[in-house]
This record gives sequence, structure tokens and C-alpha cells, in this order.
Amino acid sequence: MMPPPQPYPGMYYQPMAPEHLLSRRNVWFVNAFGLALIWFAFILRLVSNDVNLAKFDVFLVLTGGFIAALSSIAAALGSKKTTDMQNLGLFIWAGFIVAFVATAIAGLGLI
Repeated sequence: MMPPPQPYPGMYYQPMAPEHLLSRRNVWFVNAFGLALIWFAFILRLVSNDVNLAKFDVFLVLTGGFIAALSSIAAALGSKKTTDMQNLGLFIWAGFIVAFVATAIAGLGLI
């Protein structure tokens, strides 16, 4: 018979919950990053009329809008610290972002 294994000598750490990643600062930075991608797409569109660059513009607008809206929805649904009014505001902000992305895609003239 083998002896039982020795207990682990160090501390046992709890894994970090994903809700801790939904702080106001992180949500703000992810929203700012998404809006920066959309802004960069418009700058590229003003600089050049190349077809391949136009496709990249659409990619940047869709990616930026998706990242910003998804972070707002995740913060509204997942954060335990926000009130109902803050959650409502995050949902409305996500709706504005989706509407802006739809307008931006139509403004780029590719759809």
C-alpha cells in the first residue's frame, strides 16, 4: 500500500470570477476602444477610396460596434454592483451604438 499524498503546503486560491472584469473602468476602456475603431475607419475612408480599404473600413466599424455594444450588454447583465437604472442606461447605450454602426455602414456607401 502506498501512503496518502502529502497535503499541498501553500495556500489554496479561489479562481477569479469573471464579474470582477466588469468594472466601470474596464467597460469604459472597451467602449472607448470600440469607438476608436469606428473613428479610425472613418479617417481611413476620408483618406482613400480604395475598394480593399473600404472593406477594411466596414470590418473596423462592425468590429468596433460589436466590441462596444457587447461590453455594455455584458456589464448590464453580469455586474452585481450596478443598479437597475445603470443597467437600463447601459442597454440604451448599446442600442445607440448599434444604431450608429448601422448608420455608419450605410454612410460608407457599401451596403
